[in-house]
Amino acid sequence: MKKILFITLTTLLLFACKHELEKPTWDVDVIVPIAHTNMTINNLLPDSGLNITEDDNSFITLVYEENFIDMNYDSLIKIDEEFGEKTTTLDSVIFDDVVIADTASVGDAIAQIPGGTIFFPDGSTNAIPAMPNMMSNDTIGINTSEYFETMTLHKGWLVIDLINNFPTDVSNVSMTLINSVNQDIIANFNFPLIPSGTTSTDSVDISGKVLDQSLIAIVNNMDVEESNGPVLITYSDAIITKITLTDIGIIEATAIFPEQELDSKQEEHIFDLGTAQLTEIGVKEGKVTLNVLSTLPNGRIIYSIPSLSKNGVPFYTENTIPTSLNGEMTSFEFDFTGYTLDLTGKENREGGDTVNTIYTQTFSFIDSTGELVTLNQTDSFYSNTEFLFIPEYAKGYLGQDTIEIEESEIAFSAMNDIIVDYLDLEEVNLKLKIDNYIGADAQLELIKLRSENQYGDGINLFENHTIDIGRATLTNNSLPITPFISETIIDADEFIEILPNKIVSKANFYLNPNGQSATEGFLYPEFPIEAGLSIEIPLSLIATNLTFTDTNELEIENTSEIDIEKVYITIENGLPFSANLSLILLDESNNIIDTLTHNTTVFPAQLDANNIVTNSETTTIEMDYTDFESVNKIVSISSFSTAQNNEFINIYSDYELDITISAKLNKTIGE
Repeated sequence: MKKILFITLTTLLLFACKHELEKPTWDVDVIVPIAHTNMTINNLLPDSGLNITEDDNSFITLVYEENFIDMNYDSLIKIDEEFGEKTTTLDSVIFDDVVIADTASVGDAIAQIPGGTIFFPDGSTNAIPAMPNMMSNDTIGINTSEYFETMTLHKGWLVIDLINNFPTDVSNVSMTLINSVNQDIIANFNFPLIPSGTTSTDSVDISGKVLDQSLIAIVNNMDVEESNGPVLITYSDAIITKITLTDIGIIEATAIFPEQELDSKQEEHIFDLGTAQLTEIGVKEGKVTLNVLSTLPNGRIIYSIPSLSKNGVPFYTENTIPTSLNGEMTSFEFDFTGYTLDLTGKENREGGDTVNTIYTQTFSFIDSTGELVTLNQTDSFYSNTEFLFIPEYAKGYLGQDTIEIEESEIAFSAMNDIIVDYLDLEEVNLKLKIDNYIGADAQLELIKLRSENQYGDGINLFENHTIDIGRATLTNNSLPITPFISETIIDADEFIEILPNKIVSKANFYLNPNGQSATEGFLYPEFPIEAGLSIEIPLSLIATNLTFTDTNELEIENTSEIDIEKVYITIENGLPFSANLSLILLDESNNIIDTLTHNTTVFPAQLDANNIVTNSETTTIEMDYTDFESVNKIVSISSFSTAQNNEFINIYSDYELDITISAKLNKTIGE
């Protein structure tokens, strides 16, 4: 809005009084401009949403631009999944074999014979007679405290190896293994014959048994067979009893658990990306959350994603897992911003091409401290993995997808303040421009593109119109992108001549409508498919009663002490239109004070043969005095009409309508 400049006549200096000797006096009439306003096309189209452009000749074109369709492809390749859930229970915990050995030497056996050491001295050669019940009721103490304090088994085997290093056979060996505390029998063993120099083995299933740290092996019977002639007697030769606890599965135990791997997972997970077949994404924003819960002591986990790397280094992490006493999960969160995710699965995997696939490795351990730890069957190790990746880019086949663009309305306010009885625009071009920055073919189906005015009148410009869109290309398989550009231009005179207040659109967008191409696709979400709507309105027109309303603020000096006889309104019309002009005075509260003119005819400017303004046309209106003291604003309502010869008139930026309000003052000079 242009402020109106009001000029106080310099002749008002004559009003100053000098108290001198009486001088002659006389009355004068002076016409003084008190208000001025100027209207151009910029005034007539305030806040219209239109860009006003000019060519080299100052010819005006109005341009409207709007994003027509916004298509967001973040959701196409956003990865937000949870997988890799795994629970490892105590029965998966490995407990090393417990091996206890004891010996019964030849010297010990001979010592039990009266005079044995005399008749059978060490190093001698003698025939050994049969010795039945040689070690009857002898006991062998077995201390397992370096392994466990107590152990309840859901599975396990007790294996006894008897190694006969006697110079003669041993037979009818019977043994019983018991707990030392409660004397519970663990197992019974029988060996009918153990030839000299051989080993005999017997095993017993001890599932469900409870073992103490102090076990006793009772020898119920052992017969020493007569030797086959003289033999060398060596006191250090012995029968070795080796007891082994093996294949142990624990229900509950207080034990020193060895360092061990609880579980290992090497797996490929296929992300659900619909019909898309992606081979690689760059991670703009992403994280992986590893959730673990362990009631096992001294837990440790190694987690790696060989297919996820940054600067050529695959992701790898190793973390200690705290023991959870209240079921609370421990989460390890890793930021993968700037990483590259290879979605072709495990390296050098067998088979064909792989897509949408991540390869991960998980190894869980418990470490040994050498201390006793109590565990039971309810103890376990649980883990799962949550992935969230928002891509910086994606490569591969983007899939076939249909995006339904629901019916929407674009507010078109450019014509809201225009009233016209008849309007004919010489040329209006509507351009639909589509810039495809995606490595995929596409198709836009315009179901509806319609302008509507406030009276419900409408013009359909497109109905069920299809536009094919080619794919963008990359330079050397990386940025920058060369977009595919599609432009559709159509004559839209009637589309605009109804003076619409909105544009209604509805469309379908199809990605890869013809299926997969041999060319690898790509997507950079910051470079989507952009669809823009522009309307160019050159101001060459025929119009009847094309009405504009313009409001300007006034700054009028105090006229209360000035004797005003008449008011003159001078209109310099530099527009190629005749006009009916109304001027309305308002106070600061927008109340009407007076109407200076009402539908006063203003003649058009003088035109040359090309309908270009050569000279403005002046119209002067005389009216009685109006008190301007409370005037704050002036409203001009102009109804323009072109000549009746139906020729299009061009509008140029230097065309203007100039209005000057002047006052006729009467003042006595010399008073």
